[in-house]
Amino acid sequence: MNSQNQISLFDNESDTAMYKHKLTLEKIRDELINFGLTKSQAKVFIYLGKYGSKTASEIAKALQLPRTETYHLVNSLQSMGLVVAELAHPTKYTAMDMKEAVSTLVKQEQDRIDTLANKEESLSEMWKEIPFFAVETDESKSEKMQLLHGTGPIMNKIKEMVNSSNEDFRIYGSVSDLLRMYHADVFDWVEEAPTNLKMVVTPLNQTPEFLSEMNSAQIRAMPANSENKCFIVNDKKEVLIFMRNATHPTRQVFAWWSDSETLVDMMSSLFELSWEKGEALY
Repeated sequence: MNSQNQISLFDNESDTAMYKHKLTLEKIRDELINFGLTKSQAKVFIYLGKYGSKTASEIAKALQLPRTETYHLVNSLQSMGLVVAELAHPTKYTAMDMKEAVSTLVKQEQDRIDTLANKEESLSEMWKEIPFFAVETDESKSEKMQLLHGTGPIMNKIKEMVNSSNEDFRIYGSVSDLLRMYHADVFDWVEEAPTNLKMVVTPLNQTPEFLSEMNSAQIRAMPANSENKCFIVNDKKEVLIFMRNATHPTRQVFAWWSDSETLVDMMSSLFELSWEKGEALY
């Protein structure tokens, strides 16, 4: 397979025979991003996995990446255990088998969580040993905000919001946003909570399988030119606004939570307006 074919696998147009492979690779790339890889790391891994051992120069040329960045990418993939370097001159790099690579990523994440869990009790005890120095004040009327970075902390905050929800839980976002929430079991949490779920999906060109399994009366679709907007309103008392949503890698996502009455009212109004303008799925 020549260099032109290699490049076209990632960049071909819809009228070419390679297009179906491009769509599949984009899905794989997005899943790898959900595992914590950057878009460029995922692209390099896919390239090596499907085209075999390559030098950094060959990778840079095929994927149209700066050579310096390419060396950084293959080294980072090596450190993650996803790529191995061959003892050759120039050095060639080979991707691990996909199943083995995913297992490696899962194990690394599990190890990180286990390490933190093992420190939970000791950290809590050390924290209790330090006295509380703040002067108690009446903060009952103060509005609060919190900046959350990374999918893990954001999903934990969403779970807190669901657990406190008693009336309405409103979600506005793209299919990618809802898919990430689906995989994090957000909709299972909502189903178990005494709350009423409504969702506005934008844009929605085709109904994905996970949405077709849900109650269509809870979902409205709305045309849009951007997938960058996502927010959640809970009981008109708190709001979570994604500053970087699922269009970014898992570790680069961040969101802003607040119980500001003004902000909550504004986002609630935006949701209701979008709901009224939206169309039923079927």
